Amino acid sequence: MAKWRIRIHLSDDAHSRARLNEVLASQRVSAIQLTPRSGMDSVLSGDVVLELPRDDELGDMLTALHTISPQVFVSRALEDHDDALGAPVAPVAALAPVD
Repeated sequence: MAKWRIRIHLSDDAHSRARLNEVLASQRVSAIQLTPRSGMDSVLSGDVVLELPRDDELGDMLTALHTISPQVFVSRALEDHDDALGAPVAPVAALAPVD
């Protein structure tokens, strides 16, 4: 399976985080990190590393993420022993709880 690193910028609100959680719920997510975007208090930058069984599923994933944000960036993830966030790969059950 191919691993992909996806960065998305989204509003820092419960609805946006819930939508992101919905989109990622059925995927094999190995890492996720949401951080406030520098200089923009109401915007989060999310880095996600996920595995897709087939490369053609990437288009569907990007389409779903674009319903949340127009700013979605994608690249291939690093090798299996590290994720694209620079840490050992560890399963992630879900995003942080939504307010």
